[in-house]
Amino acid sequence: MGEFGATITFAANIPFETQTLPSAIFALLQVPGREASVAFLVGLSLVLSFGALLVSEWLAQRVRRA
Repeated sequence: MGEFGATITFAANIPFETQTLPSAIFALLQVPGREASVAFLVGLSLVLSFGALLVSEWLAQRVRRA
């Protein structure tokens, strides 16, 4: 999620091919009236991030118990 610069520079921003979530947000920010789509993608990004954090913490607790 954080490799915006490298992705946009080397892999381009081809929708449904090399487009990542941050580059999709960036592309939609360039289009007037797409604020709802941007908000949805930002929310999706937050849900994915917190979900990954929760799974990571859960796995870390399981390893510590074992």
